[in-house]
Amino acid sequence: MKNTQSLKRNNDFRRVFKSESIVGGYTVVYAKKNKYKFNRLGLTVGKAAGKAVVRNRLKRLMRESYRLREDRLKTGYDFIIVARNRAVGKTQSQIQNDFDYAVRKLGLIE
Repeated sequence: MKNTQSLKRNNDFRRVFKSESIVGGYTVVYAKKNKYKFNRLGLTVGKAAGKAVVRNRLKRLMRESYRLREDRLKTGYDFIIVARNRAVGKTQSQIQNDFDYAVRKLGLIE
């Protein structure tokens, strides 16, 4: 992800969680304008989704979904992608379609 940094600080997560969100079948996507000229990405998977192997796989799928659309996304935004429990066992294309739906609804795809 060439033009994206990680969203790591708790207060940044809280600020973005207060913003607009779109709920899809497998993910919830939050987005909020930031003061930078690049995007930042945060990923969240709850423990209810499964053990560490399952949670890390979901994070990899969500990160790949973002990476494939990174060039088409507007810049200067903080994104948080939260995996829902029903995302466990889904394919890359299903997670990708869910992310595409959310960014289109948010109006953040060019």
